[in-house]
Amino acid sequence: MIVRPIEPSDEDAYRAILEATSAEDRYCRFFHRVDHFDPAEIRRFVETRSDTMGVIAFDDAAPLGAAHAVLVDDETAELAIVVAGGARHEGVGTALLDALIARLKQRGLRRLIACSLRENRAFEHLARHAGFTVDLADGAAWRWVLPLTADLGTPTR
Repeated sequence: MIVRPIEPSDEDAYRAILEATSAEDRYCRFFHRVDHFDPAEIRRFVETRSDTMGVIAFDDAAPLGAAHAVLVDDETAELAIVVAGGARHEGVGTALLDALIARLKQRGLRRLIACSLRENRAFEHLARHAGFTVDLADGAAWRWVLPLTADLGTPTR
């Protein structure tokens, strides 16, 4: 598996990742009603922007997943991650998160947050494995937080 920064030429690969997830899974991952297949929405995740960092994973030429961090302020970023349905339980989410955390630390960010539905067990497992803790429980959603200090982040294996 190769994980690298996402770039504008990855539009088709990112679309393929979304197409390899069910509508229910996309809802569990993002839990809002945005048309994720809209070309403008896809470009938003692959273009280079000062307030967003993204990574994408491939196995040979097949896209497996992508992770993005949107900068909230000078110290905090919010995580969004999606893994294609056929690539689940293969360590893709962990590899994406490791790569993104490394880039965020290089940029000097100190905290990563993520929101998820309580029913999203795949993200809960990834978050707990990486060391996130629940910082806020609000109805059907959780807000997770991970300090990005030198000694924290995803555990080494």
